[in-house]
Order: sequence, then structure tokens, then C-alpha cells
Amino acid sequence: MSSASNAASLSSREVIRRRHEALAYRFCGPAVLLLGLTVIAPVLFVLAASLTDYRLGRTTFQWIGLGNYVTMFSSPYVWQALRNSAVYTAIVVPLSVFLALFVAVLIHGRTKSRRFYEIVYFLPVASTLTAMSIVWSYVLNGRIGPLADLMASMGLPRLDFFSDDSLALTGLAIIGIWRLVGYNVVLFLAGLTTIPAEVQDAASLDGMDNFFDRLRYVTWPLLAPTTVLVIVLNCIQAFQVFDTVAVLTNGGPRGATNMLLYEINTQSFGSLKIGYGSALTVLYLILIGGFSILQVALSDRKGES
Repeated sequence: MSSASNAASLSSREVIRRRHEALAYRFCGPAVLLLGLTVIAPVLFVLAASLTDYRLGRTTFQWIGLGNYVTMFSSPYVWQALRNSAVYTAIVVPLSVFLALFVAVLIHGRTKSRRFYEIVYFLPVASTLTAMSIVWSYVLNGRIGPLADLMASMGLPRLDFFSDDSLALTGLAIIGIWRLVGYNVVLFLAGLTTIPAEVQDAASLDGMDNFFDRLRYVTWPLLAPTTVLVIVLNCIQAFQVFDTVAVLTNGGPRGATNMLLYEINTQSFGSLKIGYGSALTVLYLILIGGFSILQVALSDRKGES
């Protein structure tokens, strides 16, 4: 009798478990469907299109296998775009991270005016980059810009950033740093709130009164997870730069500011080479995916340590 009741109890629990699983699948179904339609399906389409010679507007195409990838890696324009993106990232990311960390620590130590400075530094993030790019084109103009006038008043040569191929990438980097600093300040301020005040007090009692020593040996090590997140996000955003290139330089002068994302746009919608542009997009997705994997790996190492 007891074995029969136990079997019936197990059977009822199994039925309940299956009902719960079915209910969970029903709730997850719309989200999975939306993810498949908006993320997975477009990625699969790009992968398939990268293996064809499809051009926008044509009704026919041919499968060419890895032909687009062979063309891509043998193209000097692609290598120039990758090099420009890498140099831009190498300039923007370190400067924006360290400036934001320094500013965030200063703001965190204030009481009455903290909210004001938070708003001021967040304004570049909330502003429209396309519109602000036009303002920056005036500021960095070598003939009528205020920066050029200031340099001329000091006896220095005027610098026209977006007309000189040796300075154009630096001009874009200045705009990128200006925009990312405010974004990073918000993230670092959030990280600073997790540091107990007792740690700072203990450092003061141990004689570490110098601001830079406390920042180097106390604050920054405790902000390691936040720093990793900020660096990876900044690398992703740096590789995604497009607005400033499209508005200010169109990849020039002489390809000095041609970035990977702008090259994808040029080939896909300028030259109408959807197949070739899709191959470039696959390369872009691999790079962005690499940054994301790096973030997860470094975060796991920090968590284990």
C-alpha cells in the first residue's frame, strides 16, 4: 500500500514539475522569439550574404565562398581602416579612462556641488554627437577656430586638424575623449559608492594623506572590476565610431580617418556591395565579440582573486 502511495506521490510531483517547465517555456517563448528575429536571424543573414557576390538592387547572386574574405584581407583600405581604428582606440581609451577616474574621485569627495558636477560631466553623453561634431569642427578649424587663434596669439602655428592627414585622427580622438569621459565618470562614481568609508579612514590613519598615493594604492585597486568594465566598454565604443567620421571627414584626408565601421557603410551602401560589406561586418562582429569575451574572462579572474 505504501509503495503504491509513494509511486502516486512521485507521479504527481513529476506532473507538477512538467507543468512548471511548460509554463516557464511559455513565458520565455516571446523573449526567445524576439531574440531570434532581432539578433540571431540578422547575424545568420550577414554570414550567408558574406559568401555571395550580392549587390544591392540586383535580383540574382552567386555563391563565391570565401572570395569576399580573400578580397577583404588583401585590400589596403581595410588594413588602413583597421589600423586607424586601432590607433584611435589606443589614444581614446587610456586617456578617457584615467581622466574619468581622476575626475570621479574629485567629484566623489565633494558634498554640496557634487550633483552639479555630475550633470556637467554627463552632458556630453546626453548631447547629440552629430550636432556636437559641427561645434567641434568650428573649435578645431585652423582658420577661424578659437583654438587656432589661441595658438597664433602664443606664437605657435595654426593647426587645422581635419585638413591635415597627420592630425585628423587626433582631432577625432579629442572628440571621442570628450564624449567618453562623462560616460566613464558616471560608471566610476557608481563604483566608488561600493568602497567603504572605513577603508579611506584606515589609509589616512596609516599616514597615506597624499591624494595620488591614496588613489594609486587604495582607490584604484578596489575599483579593478569597474575599471575592467569601463576599458572594455570604451574599446567597443571606440571601434563603433562612425558619426564624427561621417560628419567631419568622410574618411579623409587621404583615408587618414577611415574607420572599420565607416568602411562597412561605404562598401555596403556607397558601392552597394552587400556581400563584401557583410564580410566586413563579420570581421567587425568578431572583434566586438572578442572584447566581450575579454571582459568576461577578466571579470572572472578578478572575482576569483
